[in-house]
Amino acid sequence: MLLLSILPLVLPLAEAASSAEWAKRSIYQVITDRFARPSSVTTECDLLLYCGGTYSALIEKLDYIQGMGFTAVQISPVNKQLTQDTIYGEAFHGYWPQNLDELNPHFGTAAELKNLSAELHSRSMYLLLDVVANEMAIDIGNTTMNSSTSIDYSEFHPFNSSSYYHAYCDLDDWSDSSIYTTCWLGNEGVATPTYVLTDSTVNATLTSWIANLVSEYDIDGLRLDGAKQIETAFIAPFVGSAGVWTMGEVDDDVVSFTCGYQNYSLGLENYPLYYDIIDAFTDGNITDLVDGVQTMQSECQMQYMSLFVENQDNPRFASVDSDMALAKNAMAFTILGDGIPKIYYGQEQHLKGEESPYNRQALWPTDYDTSATLYELAATLNALRNTAIAVDDDYVNYMSEIIYTDGSTYVTRKGYNSVHIVAVLTNQGSSGSAYTLTVTGAADEGLNMTEVFECKSQLVGSNGTLYVDMDAGQPRAFFASSELPGSGLCGYEKYAGSATPTASSATATATSDAWTSLGLGLLQNYTRNNLVNVSNSP
Repeated sequence: MLLLSILPLVLPLAEAASSAEWAKRSIYQVITDRFARPSSVTTECDLLLYCGGTYSALIEKLDYIQGMGFTAVQISPVNKQLTQDTIYGEAFHGYWPQNLDELNPHFGTAAELKNLSAELHSRSMYLLLDVVANEMAIDIGNTTMNSSTSIDYSEFHPFNSSSYYHAYCDLDDWSDSSIYTTCWLGNEGVATPTYVLTDSTVNATLTSWIANLVSEYDIDGLRLDGAKQIETAFIAPFVGSAGVWTMGEVDDDVVSFTCGYQNYSLGLENYPLYYDIIDAFTDGNITDLVDGVQTMQSECQMQYMSLFVENQDNPRFASVDSDMALAKNAMAFTILGDGIPKIYYGQEQHLKGEESPYNRQALWPTDYDTSATLYELAATLNALRNTAIAVDDDYVNYMSEIIYTDGSTYVTRKGYNSVHIVAVLTNQGSSGSAYTLTVTGAADEGLNMTEVFECKSQLVGSNGTLYVDMDAGQPRAFFASSELPGSGLCGYEKYAGSATPTASSATATATSDAWTSLGLGLLQNYTRNNLVNVSNSP
């Protein structure tokens, strides 16, 4: 059998990271400094300072990530940062760059970053790099910026003159593009001068820089930080020069505005739906989630957008509501919904933490517990999604149909008939009562479907009826029983090389022959894609 793990030996994955390939991925996001550190470092992690996380230590924990079924890893920006201990602490997060042509030495060497890329590729996983492309940062002490504040532009490289930057103005209006694309986000303690991206030297230097960075470290995709703050005319050339799929951060809840950025970058973080997911599973607002999904399906290409409920900028889910059942349903929506799932490190350990820096804690105190409830749930959900894609690689393009909803329940079917997933989600929480939910239109009459969390099967009744045993607010997910062999679910063996499932038709079965065809198909389809694809944060 041809194993997927040998593919990178034939051709680097960066050569094939198209939007279509990324749509099949699931992403695990780390803050490099906080995910894993060498065992020789034993000091307690101060949330405001570097805590010792490195690329080499991350490599040592890739089994932990891959054990949950993730097929891509997002790491922090890699460039050299300001070095001072500011009023907010040190630049461990990577969003305060000062030198684009040097790496952050805290994370490791160039060779170690290349080793991380190579190790991910040997596992048929992708490397997603967070990048800051619109500003530099400088410590101004315990003061607030004004037009007379002196900035030492010689601290920056390669743009070491004030002529490359906009004059200071306070970013105080997020409704005016002339303000939020030119003014400085940082104005207290740390100033963040923004580039004049229309300057030909700045433009040419940045587009060349990103192409070289992607090439040098075999990067498969980018997250473009603060895309809302970047002039849209700059985004397409920048992404085109990178030559890989790019996911932009546009932190806005207006669907039409956010998805308008898909004209420049197909990849986006799904911020409009993020707010609806949080409200649905912490505040009981299922109606807005239904409306949000339907609106986005009509206005966006959701398969190229990342679904998430946690990241480095927003409160962790458990800090909003600690109910484990609610966390399970939110994670199930993230992985089984329309789009590319993205899970933030520590979410699988149910970590709490509100805004930065409390949502950026070290992971190692959890001992990387692979028996944690949400770790096991993520593994099951990813295995199910990966299997659906293996059976039919068009699964990701099929927008979910909402087949039942009420004040506390959200039921969808996603995928073509007989190879689809039926997801039953609830916001009743752990105190939810036991009852049987009758769902019609779930599948063709007579299809045998298995509920993958409890591994119970049933034949679909007339009118496509499934009888769903609900209890204690637990999510449910059903899949055709005949397609489970090779999935690793419900006692079935997981076929080797199943990291990135795909198949050629909706009727394919996940057999060892299908997995072999997957490897051959990937080999045949590797081409460099000059994509036009788009990000916001420190």
